[in-house]
Amino acid sequence: MQRYRYNSMLRKALLVDIEAARELMIEIGLEEGFTSHNTILISELVDQLLNELEEITSTD
Repeated sequence: MQRYRYNSMLRKALLVDIEAARELMIEIGLEEGFTSHNTILISELVDQLLNELEEITSTD
């Protein structure tokens, strides 16, 4: 039960972080271009967060 509660809280935190990073990526992409270095860095961060979310979700 404790593990489920931890995973649930972690999942919610990851979803918030993913949405914030996604919004930032779009904003930077519109300002600097979607192939700018900063946009790509944020895109990589979004990918990492999504991978973490997938790992958490697959262990439930």
